[in-house]
Amino acid sequence: MSATARTPTADASALRTLSLVLVLAAAVGLVFGTVGFSAMEADRGLAVNVTDDASAYLGYEPLADEVRDGESAAVVEYRNRFGGDLGEFDVDVSIADPGATDATIESVEPPSSLERGSAAAVDVTLRCPEREAVPLAFDVDANGGGVGVSLDRTHTVTCVPTGPTVTGVRYAGVGNVRVETNGMDGAVEATVWLTAANPGEGGPEGPIRSVTVDRLNTSKPVQSQLPGVSNERIAAVELPDRGVAFFHPGWNGEQHADPEAGRGVRFTDVPLDAATVSNTSVVDESDD
Repeated sequence: MSATARTPTADASALRTLSLVLVLAAAVGLVFGTVGFSAMEADRGLAVNVTDDASAYLGYEPLADEVRDGESAAVVEYRNRFGGDLGEFDVDVSIADPGATDATIESVEPPSSLERGSAAAVDVTLRCPEREAVPLAFDVDANGGGVGVSLDRTHTVTCVPTGPTVTGVRYAGVGNVRVETNGMDGAVEATVWLTAANPGEGGPEGPIRSVTVDRLNTSKPVQSQLPGVSNERIAAVELPDRGVAFFHPGWNGEQHADPEAGRGVRFTDVPLDAATVSNTSVVDESDD
């Protein structure tokens, strides 16, 4: 009895081809899993683009949402779930939008390599004169064990200034002033710019000089904390570590046009010097 060979129909061939494709796709999924790379290359030239960081071969996890000015903090962490070591691990950290913030990066401490199964954090030190949100860009390029991987992520942290947050300065006439905060008093560095004249006298105030106090107590009047100052007018209070100064609202250059009390006028072209103070007017002449 002879057997008759059957030629597969077109539908059967298409079904077999689809099955092979699905099996191959499943195999690739088992080998490479769900990975959090921006891009990956293996020895066979396979490249994938995926975005799930939860169970990635190169894991990425934010650790901190808030950092303090001048203090190193572990901001993000990377984990190596590959089958071998990543002997070269380069991390570049930058501010994603540097033109929109006064914060700066003082230092970065990243891992230089990442062993199989290990995790390591990237420590970042920020400087910020005021409390603000800072978007940090983390760009990684790593190699090892026949694998090259890159990962680009952005994580936003809130930078908190050391000590109280200064909200302004309030002048009591021209002889005294208080530094205003967001409700928490403490110590701040301040440079107080003075003019040599008796309060209430008209005309130019005379030479400009400054007195710096390393730890000015924001709960007390400024003048009482200035050594050797008794009968001088205050032209401006500068906060060097916060990158800002507050001029007396009546200061129009070497004299107080209006000695009345009021909130200081914010001035960010710092640091100040005697010439700048003498040539700066914060009085709106159009109101005259």
